[in-house]
Amino acid sequence: MDLLRTTIHSTFNSKSRFPLWLLPPLLLIDAVFCTTIILKVPYTEIDWKAYMEQVSQYRAGERDYVMIKGRTGPLVYPAGHVYIYNYLYGVTRGGVDVGLAQWIFMGVYLVTVGVVGLCYREARAPPYLLPFLILSKRLHSIYMLRLFNDPFSILLLFLAVFVWQKKLWTLGSLAYSLSVGVKMNTLLALPAVGGLYLLALGRDKALRQAGIMLQLQLLLATPFLTEFPMSYLNRAFEFTRQFFFQWTVNWRFVGEEVFLSKGFSLGLLGLHACLLLFFLVTRWSKPSDRSFPTRNPQVCPHHRSWCERNRHALRSQPALPVLLMACLGYPLPSLAQWVWAWVGYGALGCTGVGVERIP
Repeated sequence: MDLLRTTIHSTFNSKSRFPLWLLPPLLLIDAVFCTTIILKVPYTEIDWKAYMEQVSQYRAGERDYVMIKGRTGPLVYPAGHVYIYNYLYGVTRGGVDVGLAQWIFMGVYLVTVGVVGLCYREARAPPYLLPFLILSKRLHSIYMLRLFNDPFSILLLFLAVFVWQKKLWTLGSLAYSLSVGVKMNTLLALPAVGGLYLLALGRDKALRQAGIMLQLQLLLATPFLTEFPMSYLNRAFEFTRQFFFQWTVNWRFVGEEVFLSKGFSLGLLGLHACLLLFFLVTRWSKPSDRSFPTRNPQVCPHHRSWCERNRHALRSQPALPVLLMACLGYPLPSLAQWVWAWVGYGALGCTGVGVERIP
């Protein structure tokens, strides 16, 4: 009876970490799902061959992003994407062994679920949320049947969230910058990351972390920046790029003409900015009940107690603002539907990872 009461209490109580032994059975069940999908569901070719064509040009010595193209168009992802698929090109014999690639993506998927589970645990999320992590049909499809680059970017993003929860800020900066270096969609979380750093570390240390992120981006892109810098910047971080109407999910009801119009895009961008401001004022600075600090806590002698309380409060809930940005950014018309790979985890994270109580 005591064991039953303890189990029920731990299942629905969000004030303590759930036991680690809950994750291996979850991953084992999901591994069975993934294996069944790979063996029984036909693979769908979308971008894999294009990625392989682009990587083959990189391997041949091409460093001009404008000249690197595949059957679906030019290379439009940062250097981290190139390095990952360059490795996959090698182990899959030039992309011919798609089956092996699917098994690799299955491994990436299971590691990501495990990391997300650890984030939930650190945030004192109730264990009943865990089964929902493995029930998404689309997530399984994106990883095992599409072989997109989102899985690598999202794995790095959640690794960053996890180490932020452990107060390892520099490791978090490196992981987050690597995530952006694979696909720039995770830049949507940058306002929340910046707010988190400012509130938890102060201005000067936050700027140092930003410098670390920038240096890593420059290091990743060195082979391209040294020869064709503008070509790389314009292609890998093309903020003016607009997707075709056929790829949208959320805004299909508005029609193609409205979707492609400049007014519609600017309107959504303005709405997005307003949402950022709203959460900045009403949510992200709430634990301290103060505005963002302008100095480091160490050089704020008159407000030392507030700075310490502020840092403690924000360090205890880094996951919520970062994952909330995933949900805020998803409706933007400039994003393809595959962003669901991180919104799927982030949407649940807003109710799960963000439930940690602030002392």
